[in-house]
Amino acid sequence: MDKVFLDTDVAVDIISKREPFFDETIKLIAYSNEKSAELWLSEGSIYNLIYLAYDALKIENPDKVQTLLLEKCHVVKSNKQLLLNAIQSPFKDKEDACQYFTAIHNQMDHFITRNKKDYEPYKSVLPIYTPSEFLQIFNNP
Repeated sequence: MDKVFLDTDVAVDIISKREPFFDETIKLIAYSNEKSAELWLSEGSIYNLIYLAYDALKIENPDKVQTLLLEKCHVVKSNKQLLLNAIQSPFKDKEDACQYFTAIHNQMDHFITRNKKDYEPYKSVLPIYTPSEFLQIFNNP
């Protein structure tokens, strides 16, 4: 079973129904159901999503939306060494580095993000896709 790691930006698109990205990102949930793939989020993403849903974006029915997402996704933790590696990495965006190193450490098969360009130099270790690219490649019968 494939392990598909969702970057925070993809999860935000789902819980906020952010256009024009929602239609594409919500298909990842259907993909996981149909293809028996596992969707994964980092624990750090969950904290950010809770803050965004309640305080920054003020999403309607945040409990319901976040519960639905958490029911569909597994949650993985980081650790001190991963965070140190992220801080010391050449990534410009250190939050991106935290996500990426967490995915690698937890042996994810695919990494899904909307800001793919920030991860391009590192794609040889873990394949990086936008939601659209991933679905086009892997959702064909």
